[in-house]
Amino acid sequence: MLGMVAEEAMEFEERVRFGPVTGSAADTDPAKWLADRLGRVASAAWADGATGRPILVPAPMAALANANTAVACDAAVRRTTMCQQEFCLMFSDAAFAGETVDCSSRVARLRKAGFRVGIDMRQSWHTALSESLRLMIDTIRVDADALEASPDLQELVMIARESGILVVADNANWRDGEFLEETGVAGAIAPRTDA
Repeated sequence: MLGMVAEEAMEFEERVRFGPVTGSAADTDPAKWLADRLGRVASAAWADGATGRPILVPAPMAALANANTAVACDAAVRRTTMCQQEFCLMFSDAAFAGETVDCSSRVARLRKAGFRVGIDMRQSWHTALSESLRLMIDTIRVDADALEASPDLQELVMIARESGILVVADNANWRDGEFLEETGVAGAIAPRTDA
């Protein structure tokens, strides 16, 4: 069910800006930045012979709001040997948490292009999983330590599981597998062993 996670050292939001000299169109356009990242991920997956799918790709919040993101990412993937369904674009919980934000229409653009969409809830978990959003989200990524400490997050994970959303945990220990499974977690990223 779970493939791989594609992470890079630098995220879009982490780039430093000191004026027009340091900025370029590629760096300031989140749609192009994400499309370029998908191209790099596809190239690396092909070069390594990696077969795990879907590939969870962290995506900048600004790309979700950009109307050109779905088109740019679709075009980038079409230039590779992969297809859109092999990628799950993981957006931060903060991109969905605002009450005035129409998440459904933003996610629908990416879904229409064929991409899977997920929510990264490792830092916060304030997204209200409305019925329309539950139908469009494929994966939720949570922190296992936070899950153990928060009944609210446990309830959210159970709702996600009952809606058919794949829940993946970071910082999970193998010894906690039974608890995680009962809570609704279906996979783990690099689970830890007891040393």
